[in-house]
Amino acid sequence: MKLCEFIRPSTLAEARKALRALGPKGMPLAGGTALHFMQGKAPVAAVDITRLGLSYIKQKGAFFEIGAATPLSDIQRYRGPRWAMHEICRRISTHQVRNVSTIGGNIARVFPWADLPVVLLAMNARMVIYSGKEKEMGADEYFSSQPARLFRDGELLTAVKIPVLKAHHGFGSVKASRNAAAFSLVTVAALLELDGAVIKSARVAAGSGIPFPQRLKAAEAALVGKEARAEVFRAAAAAGGGAAKWTGGEGMSADYIRRLAEVSIFDSLERAAEFARGRAE
Repeated sequence: MKLCEFIRPSTLAEARKALRALGPKGMPLAGGTALHFMQGKAPVAAVDITRLGLSYIKQKGAFFEIGAATPLSDIQRYRGPRWAMHEICRRISTHQVRNVSTIGGNIARVFPWADLPVVLLAMNARMVIYSGKEKEMGADEYFSSQPARLFRDGELLTAVKIPVLKAHHGFGSVKASRNAAAFSLVTVAALLELDGAVIKSARVAAGSGIPFPQRLKAAEAALVGKEARAEVFRAAAAAGGGAAKWTGGEGMSADYIRRLAEVSIFDSLERAAEFARGRAE
């Protein structure tokens, strides 16, 4: 993709006005790390959103709010009570890339290897979209298909809201890749709520090894109402692995990726349960 012009608005309203005027010839730009993967030879104008105050992390009530232009390295370093986002961010690409790549850029257009959509689906996150006024959209709706569909008329993703983990809730994630800097072969994330030893609710999501990130509802159904133990997690992993359409990659067969996914589901559930057991308050 070839950039022919940089436009630097000072407000969200100016940015949206510029994007609407440019139409397909314009695109918002923050970190810019995805440009290499975007097809098309027609020159486009970049609307720089890095000066709009969209880089921050703060707790607001029952949510952690992350500005869309916040670098992944800031999310990796952040620590707060009942916060878990740093775990997946530290495993995305290299530190040099994480210093530049932003959370908004990672989810405004989803590439096959993306990790963050998986985590946000599992955590039931909410996305804030500006279209002259702000509106919120839940992760299930936002990732029901390619999110780029939501930004065709100059709309902008401004923030991501992550629920604060409550007592007896636990989160676990697994990313399987050939090396630390490689794209993921399979990414899995799980959020469990325990009532004593019993699983009260569950959200499990996967990506990278399937065409588009999705919740593994067969795995969730195999968990709710059951005791949080290895045999149950193994059955849920098999259910989730059997229900999804896995694809091969990097020389790996689809069957290998399915088996890798099932192991990853099991590991993420064990991590989530251990996290939940240690959080009585």
